[in-house]
Amino acid sequence: MKVIITAPKGKMDSLILEEAVKCDTIEVVGAIGPKGRDYIGTEICGVMVYDDLEAVIDQCDMVVDFSGAEIAMEVLEVCLAHNKALLEGSTGFTEKQNRKIEEASKMIPVLKAANTSFMVNVLMRILEFAADNLADSCDIEVMDIHDRNKLDAPSGTALEMGEAIAGAAGMEVSQIEFHSGRMGDSPSTHTIYFGGIDERIEITHQAYTGRCFAIGACRAIEFMEGKDTGMYTMADVIG
Repeated sequence: MKVIITAPKGKMDSLILEEAVKCDTIEVVGAIGPKGRDYIGTEICGVMVYDDLEAVIDQCDMVVDFSGAEIAMEVLEVCLAHNKALLEGSTGFTEKQNRKIEEASKMIPVLKAANTSFMVNVLMRILEFAADNLADSCDIEVMDIHDRNKLDAPSGTALEMGEAIAGAAGMEVSQIEFHSGRMGDSPSTHTIYFGGIDERIEITHQAYTGRCFAIGACRAIEFMEGKDTGMYTMADVIG
């Protein structure tokens, strides 16, 4: 699978690049950085960095983008114009932007994932089971803690957890309470509470580093090889 990775100096993208070049099934044919950066025209992890996705996109099968919601929409347009698959891991999209991504999936293969950690996506299934059995008797709340630089709150992962719970329980996401903490260099932490009478369940996932997301992203890249047009998620990846 030939891929181009955006924002190779980004917090998440740089880790994905490091992991992807180790994979025998993935060939990173280029990376895209912002115009004017001093690393344009140099190599990172042995991969040449360009400043124009349009000029090099035909070299790849898929674009991997964790750059952020604003740049993601530009990346989406280029992928559509060149009929290239997209792994979109950015969060913080508006409803309008999400609809645009959904529409794009009718024309190209898109895998949209707020969180590519394998364990988080196994946790989603645990939450569905818990919600199906406990929602009628429990109050459900989701807490996410991240470092002070994370912009969106609740996190995209917290919202996906809420959607999984609501879908399994036959309830509205608005019935779930969300709480967010942004402090220091705190690692990504999500805790889900099922609070009943006389007892409570707490389920927590903590990412010690971002490498778990990068490894999961590489699994997602491998999964997307040869996929038809459509919208895919990490649930499809884990099977």
